[in-house]
Amino acid sequence: MSSPDRSPSFRPRIGLAAALAATLLVAGCAGTEIRPLYASGSGGATAESLRRIDIAPGGGRIGQVIRNELVFSFYGGAGEPTAPATHRLDITVTSSSNSVGIVRNQSLPSAYVVQLTASWVLTELAGHHTVASGTSFANAAFDYSQQRFADLRALRDAENRAAGVIATDIRTKVAILFAGRR
Repeated sequence: MSSPDRSPSFRPRIGLAAALAATLLVAGCAGTEIRPLYASGSGGATAESLRRIDIAPGGGRIGQVIRNELVFSFYGGAGEPTAPATHRLDITVTSSSNSVGIVRNQSLPSAYVVQLTASWVLTELAGHHTVASGTSFANAAFDYSQQRFADLRALRDAENRAAGVIATDIRTKVAILFAGRR
């Protein structure tokens, strides 16, 4: 076993650097408040703001899956909102599927990647102006076989997984927007 020769002054330098890093970290966090995004109490305002967003019907099956995920997460599983809406969320989804693997000696695809991109716009209903907009994307892979039904089911499952990721991303971005307004 051998180890590099280190001078005696090396250890104090590491200790000094660690102490300096810890001091800077504590100083940087001193002026900030760390709290849960969806907490009850003062954080309950974020959850209440999310309940007042009208989610426009999505185009196609994938758009509807994203809308259903958002309805469930925004309204706490209660279905459509009971309070009057203050904002509207419009979502446009595009989808593509690309082969990423080829079966040897057959020139047939063995795996695909589904790529979903959702552009969304949050509009305030009172003033009809855009509050926020963004783009969310997700990829999901699936295996391709010689069975037609299995391939269709694998494609649909991959689309559902990617739609769930997009819905979570949109929900988080919108919740951060409302949490920052307090």
